[in-house]
Amino acid sequence: MTAPRGDVDPSRTVLRAAIVLASAGRPALLGEALRSCAGQQGVDFQLVVSVPDEASLPADPHTLEGVRVVSGTRGLAAQRNAALAVLNDVDVVAFFDDDAVLRPDYLAQALRFFERHPEIVGLTGRVLLDGAVSGEVPRDVADDALSASAAEAPAGRWRSARELYGCNFVVRVDRAPDLRFDSRLPLYSWLEDHDFARRLMRVGPLAKVEDCVIVHRAAASGGRQSHTRLGYSQVMNPVYLNRKGSFPLWLAVDQIYLRVAKNLALSVAGPSSTWRRERLRGNMMAAGDALRGRITPERITEL
Repeated sequence: MTAPRGDVDPSRTVLRAAIVLASAGRPALLGEALRSCAGQQGVDFQLVVSVPDEASLPADPHTLEGVRVVSGTRGLAAQRNAALAVLNDVDVVAFFDDDAVLRPDYLAQALRFFERHPEIVGLTGRVLLDGAVSGEVPRDVADDALSASAAEAPAGRWRSARELYGCNFVVRVDRAPDLRFDSRLPLYSWLEDHDFARRLMRVGPLAKVEDCVIVHRAAASGGRQSHTRLGYSQVMNPVYLNRKGSFPLWLAVDQIYLRVAKNLALSVAGPSSTWRRERLRGNMMAAGDALRGRITPERITEL
C-alpha cells in the first residue's frame, strides 16, 4: 500500500508521543540506545527507561538528562508495564529494544503515518539489518546502513500486518489505554510482542511501515543468559498463549515446531551444539509440564 504524499494536514491534532526502553544488565548498550533515541528529529516526546536496578543504568549521568527512570521491576513485559504506568497525556508510545539503532526520522515518520491513517492502531518498521537472523551487527555497520538509507526519498509504502516485531513497534495507546503486556511471561518474555499484537488487533488493524527504519543489532552482551530457560519458554509460552485465547492452535504449533526442530537439528554437532542441547532440555521440560496440565510460563524463574 502507498500513503499519499505531501504534508500532514495542519488542522489535525498533533499526536503526543513517548519512547519506552526496557533494559537489564546492559548499561553500555542502554547508553547507546538513549543517544539513538535522543537523536530523533522533528518531534517532541517523553523518554522513559525501565530497569530492574541502578546497575543497569549508563555510568554517564548526562545520558539520563531529561529521561524518566523507572526501576525495581525485572522482566521485559513487567518493565514495559511499569513504564506505561508512569506515562500520562500521551497518544502514542514507541517500544524499542536496547540494541535497536534508529534512523533519526523514525518517530516523526511513525507519527506522520498515524495522522494519515487514523484507523491503524499499531505499526512496526523496516529492519535494514537484523542480527537475530544474520549474527550480531557491529555499531559502525548499523550507522553506515542507516546513513545510506537516509539518502532515500520517503517511499510512503506500507502493508497490513498481523504482528509487531518486538525490537521496534509503535502503538496508539489513546485507542487502547488499558492494554498491557502479559506479566505471566517473565524475564525476557518470549513472544510477548506477538501476544500484544494479537490482542491489539481486537481494537484495530496493524501495519508495517517502510519509512520507519531501524537496525536490530541483536547484541549478545548481558541480557539473556540461560538457554534452558529460553528453551522452556519456546514451548510453554505458545501453549499458554493458546490457552488464554490470543494464539490460535496453528500458530502455537508453528512457533513450537520451528524452535524445537532447529534446536534438535543443531544439537548434534557444530559450534552451537552445547547450548542448543540446553535449549532442547528446556523444550522437553516444558512439553512434560504441558502434557501434565501444568501451564506455567513463570516456572523459568525457578530453573
